Amino acid sequence: MALPERILESVRSLKPLPQNAMRLLETVRDPSHTVQDIARIVETDAALTGNILRVVNSPAFGLRVEVTTVARAIPFLGDRMTVGIALNLCASQLFNRSLEGYEGEKGSLWRHSMKTAIASKEIARYTDGRVNPDEAYTAGILHDLGKSIISQYLEGRTHELVQTAESGNVRDYLGAESETLGTDHSEVGAALAVHWKLPPALVEVLAHHHSPAQSSEPHLPLVYTVHLGDFVSMMGGAGTGSDTLLYRIDENYKDYISISRQELELVFLHTEQEFEKTLSAMFAE
Repeated sequence: MALPERILESVRSLKPLPQNAMRLLETVRDPSHTVQDIARIVETDAALTGNILRVVNSPAFGLRVEVTTVARAIPFLGDRMTVGIALNLCASQLFNRSLEGYEGEKGSLWRHSMKTAIASKEIARYTDGRVNPDEAYTAGILHDLGKSIISQYLEGRTHELVQTAESGNVRDYLGAESETLGTDHSEVGAALAVHWKLPPALVEVLAHHHSPAQSSEPHLPLVYTVHLGDFVSMMGGAGTGSDTLLYRIDENYKDYISISRQELELVFLHTEQEFEKTLSAMFAE
């Protein structure tokens, strides 16, 4: 369905991601990239450099010697946290909005996105090499950005949305959004991804993370990975408000992800541990 003009205008009004952020996303998707490749991009951005050094020297990492260069910082942080810091910096106006339309508090979208990213990275290890963990992490961070845009148009209608989602007349909360606005956060997120000229794989994730079977064939493993990572995040207590767990899991994820119940429990555990470390590092004073 076409986006209502007022929502489409909200998407178009957003500034594109900075060129450095785009270069960083492209670089980490290349399996042959090096620490030096990442460092060269980060070092051209003073704000990002400052944030990288602040995080790596935080108590969460417990380093005995102060790190003063990006090239030394990245091996401690890892590519994924570096990308997370960059995206939070570049798109903070989206990640850190209060989600009034979901009755979600300020910061809830970032926490949910970060936990989904960590879970998706862990789940990618069970895809028999079909999903790059770095790409799964990036996709997990971005997957719900449409909520930040659509939230203002849902404000004051949360009770109605929950009732519609639970009525059985629509498939899930996404269906309730469509009933109310004529579009949903997945479609809006995909429109944003196109506006930002993100790679096709990331567009597919934003468009279909609640309906992975609708993805195009090459992207099915990645979309199912983030689909499952999204549920791990919500079940781990990091939702975005009124819609938490009001979606259906597509059991066909088992066609793309070879993971047992015990292994999924380990994913929950590892996700929680890394999430807490990430939060204490990124938001240390």
